[in-house]
Amino acid sequence: MTSTSGTKKPRVVVAGGGVAALEACLALRHHLSAAGLDIVLLTPTERFDYRPLSVLEPFRGVARWSMSLRRFAADQGLELVNDALAAVAQRPRVAVTGAGHELRYDTLLIAAGGHTADAVDGALTFRGARDGRAVRELLDAQPRSLAFAAPSGASWPLPVYELALLSAAELRQRGAPTEVKLVTPEATPLSLFGAEASEFVCDLLSRHGVELATSSTPVAARAGMLELADGRRLQAEHVVALPRVLGRRLQGVPRDEEDFIPVDEHGRVKGLAHVHAAGDGADFPFKHGGLAAQQADAAAEAMLEDLGLPIVAHPFEPVIQGVLFTQAELAYVEAALSGGAPGTAERPASLRWWPPAKIVGRHLSPYLVERAGAPLTPEHLPGAKLVAVSVDARRLVRSVRGVLDGDPVPPG
Repeated sequence: MTSTSGTKKPRVVVAGGGVAALEACLALRHHLSAAGLDIVLLTPTERFDYRPLSVLEPFRGVARWSMSLRRFAADQGLELVNDALAAVAQRPRVAVTGAGHELRYDTLLIAAGGHTADAVDGALTFRGARDGRAVRELLDAQPRSLAFAAPSGASWPLPVYELALLSAAELRQRGAPTEVKLVTPEATPLSLFGAEASEFVCDLLSRHGVELATSSTPVAARAGMLELADGRRLQAEHVVALPRVLGRRLQGVPRDEEDFIPVDEHGRVKGLAHVHAAGDGADFPFKHGGLAAQQADAAAEAMLEDLGLPIVAHPFEPVIQGVLFTQAELAYVEAALSGGAPGTAERPASLRWWPPAKIVGRHLSPYLVERAGAPLTPEHLPGAKLVAVSVDARRLVRSVRGVLDGDPVPPG
């Protein structure tokens, strides 16, 4: 089956149903209405899940929040196709779905995300809300020792800090003698955010009684021990680990050794004309919703520029913004990945992004909160802190290659 628009309007196919895909659709619609641009949203999922809240499920009974993609498509004037992207053909420009259907495009955005794999053999891998019950059962059992492990490779470490801090606080409230550990390949906690944020998180972990093991790459959990890549073993009756993120193999699409799609600073797929990629499936090493949204914004502008619109496409210039959940306080951290030397850290009196939410996207965040009723992260809480830092992106990219090989990030 070949789908055609029947008009001379340009046609964009957006493959995916996550942050990058929805942000791209909203960014495209910001510039062109349905009268000027056909957008096809190709996704196998029926709902958008607000995944960053999943770390709260074992602790506060927070209900999962999701949004109907059919409603989103109708609201934005999109054609919704419930299927997965399987292959890309350039002549003619066709996206082939898993069911074998063909979708013609003038330009294509691949935002289908990656897939996760267990990073620590024998550990409980926390992939999201569906694993909340298993973490809850571990806390109820009050083990002698409990370790939370961040993997090497492409990932996003923030959730493992939240799980450790929230678990330690709850176990302490119960009077449990459980030793809580956090194990990470990073040289300092959340080193991506810079020295001041690391110092803040170190103090936070210490106050919650969490034992920290840095420059430590976890590989296996066996017989009450957590084995590290350098041969060391740490006592841990149970281990909760984040997964490692890998790319997806799509026929006709270039990929690197971990199946991520190589892109330039505008999201254009290297070696493939009229095709862009954004989000976890692209080869930027940090997998984070806010970064996915920024990649999608850059790709959307480049797509419109390629279609001949009078628009100047801005490159992807990553700014990492995050909210760190703990039981008694909230921490907002922000790192601008600039090309120069790290700037002086600041503590502004108010947030730098609005709305104050776990997912930070120029178009998606306001849409989710104001139109779809998504939960809002409190802007201020007693004791809440905001740490804003600047990070040297050139140094970061060099150090990232070491992280992907299992080496720690240099401090600073």
